[in-house]
Amino acid sequence: MALFSDVATPYYLDAGTGSMLVQIAVAGVAGAAVFAKMGWAKITAPFRRKRSDDAVGTERDQPHQPADD
Repeated sequence: MALFSDVATPYYLDAGTGSMLVQIAVAGVAGAAVFAKMGWAKITAPFRRKRSDDAVGTERDQPHQPADD
């Protein structure tokens, strides 16, 4: 045991520091996921189909017809 007693340890990690490191890692993964999702949406936006206003407007303007039973 005398072998390690002379070694100076300049760093100390307690439970609070470990918890903060875990929180930083989780936040980094979550941030990267949001960044990737937003980036992917911008990349794929030109290739997506857009709804025409006519199709949406005609469905809204027609009154609801009850089904014949």
